[in-house]
Amino acid sequence: MSGDLKLRDLGTGEELLLAPAAEEPRRPALAGDVVAWEATENGTRVVRARWGGETRTIPGPFDHAGEPRVAGDAVVLTGWLTADEAGDTDIFLYEPGQAEAVRVASGPGQQRFPDISATYVAFADFSEDPDGRFDQDASDLADIVVYDRRTRRAAPRPRDGKQAFPMLGAGEKVAYLEWAPIHPEPKFDQFDLLIGDIDAPGSGDAVAARIEMGGAPHVLPAIRGELVEWVDRPAEGEASLRRRPVDLSAPAAEVPGLSGLDLFGPSASATITVLAARSPGGALELRGIAR
Repeated sequence: MSGDLKLRDLGTGEELLLAPAAEEPRRPALAGDVVAWEATENGTRVVRARWGGETRTIPGPFDHAGEPRVAGDAVVLTGWLTADEAGDTDIFLYEPGQAEAVRVASGPGQQRFPDISATYVAFADFSEDPDGRFDQDASDLADIVVYDRRTRRAAPRPRDGKQAFPMLGAGEKVAYLEWAPIHPEPKFDQFDLLIGDIDAPGSGDAVAARIEMGGAPHVLPAIRGELVEWVDRPAEGEASLRRRPVDLSAPAAEVPGLSGLDLFGPSASATITVLAARSPGGALELRGIAR
């Protein structure tokens, strides 16, 4: 089930309809004036983006596209080269004014789950995986790769096991999820959150947190500015929003004022964290928390 996608001004409360429910909008991403999301167009999965008051479907040399992330000047996405959802995928970058998205990463098998900042693109590379793709099995293997937008060079960060879902947004840091050596099913019920310096070898990346999600929906941690934040939802006990400095100079701390609520999220800018919260038997609501 999909609802309308709306853009809310947190200062005024005014809302703008970006996409009606009929387009099945999902996976929205926002940075500055750029918003991107997945939608269904004539039965095909596409990425749509809005900037400068205009909305368009991002074209490119792919069959269909998804998994968009945005910076203030660009959209990065995964492009499927065929109609096969388990088939080959590459990473594409789209900047306003371009005729179509440009491929920035390719290789055997799937390259997926990109993120973007003003200077880098990061993604998961499944070329080392036995079947070359992301799927829900205990043998998945992947590494994180960081692509420098200025030099157009890609730097792998090899580690044992599976690393995926990289996150940029904290200067020269990159964070990601790791499953090694245990692969729970579903995978997002339990994982390690690692973080490291982009210019340093991946072997030196450190565990920022060991996170339990305790069932769907599963939402990635958020890394912005000086903080990394995540919802911890253990199988037993209350959910909590936790945060830690990205330099790991202090242990994780629980954000107060959310006791007794079911929590989903978070999403963050440098100054505010937004997450969904629901009291027992109550409606889901958005909450903004100063960082």
